[in-house]
Amino acid sequence: MSFTSDEVNFLVYRYLQESGFHHSAYAFGIESHISQSNINGALVPPAALLNIIQKGLQYTEAEITFGDNGTGTRLTESLSLIDAVTPDIVAARQNAHNAQKQATKTEAGSGSEQNGVDVCDVQLKLLILDFIIIFIDYTLLFISL
Repeated sequence: MSFTSDEVNFLVYRYLQESGFHHSAYAFGIESHISQSNINGALVPPAALLNIIQKGLQYTEAEITFGDNGTGTRLTESLSLIDAVTPDIVAARQNAHNAQKQATKTEAGSGSEQNGVDVCDVQLKLLILDFIIIFIDYTLLFISL
C-alpha cells in the first residue's frame, strides 16, 4: 500500500472543514496546494481521516494483542492515539496485567472454561473476525479510489 502527501493533505484538509475549522482549512489548503491535486473530493467519504485512524488503531491493537508468538491476549483497555505510537508502554502494562491475572488464576484455579468452551478461544476468534472485516473494508476503500 502506498499513499502520497497530496492524499494525506487532502484528508487533513477535509477533516478541518468537517470539524468547523474553516479558517485553518483555508490556510492549509492554500499552503498545501489542495486545488492543484488530482483528487476528486466527491469520491472521498465524510470522516475519511478519522475512519483510517480508527482502523490503524485497531490494526495496532491486533499487533500488540497477538505479539510475536501468535498467541492472543486481549488488551485490558482500548488504545488511544498516544498509546498506538508507544506500543512498548502498552505491552508493559499488558504484561503486568497478564502476570496479575495468571497469579489470580493460580490461586483460584482455572475458571475460563464454561460448558466445555474456553472463553479465551471464543474471544480470540471474534477478534480475528473483526480484523478480517476491517481488512475487507480497507480493500474495498482502496479499490473504490
